[in-house]
Amino acid sequence: MEEQLSTLYLKDGQNALQYVQNLNQSVRQIAIEAILECLRLGYPLNNMEITSQARDLMRKKSRHN
Repeated sequence: MEEQLSTLYLKDGQNALQYVQNLNQSVRQIAIEAILECLRLGYPLNNMEITSQARDLMRKKSRHN
């Protein structure tokens, strides 16, 4: 996974791996999932879109539990 993130860049030029590593440990996994979801949906990789997708993913997970 780290290798895949290291090849991705956010709109602001920041490396996706560095972006995730700068986050709190407790939200890193959901951030990775959100980045991959943004790519799948064709959304731009920026903090707003990643955060939005992370919230959606967390809502979906909480409904299934």
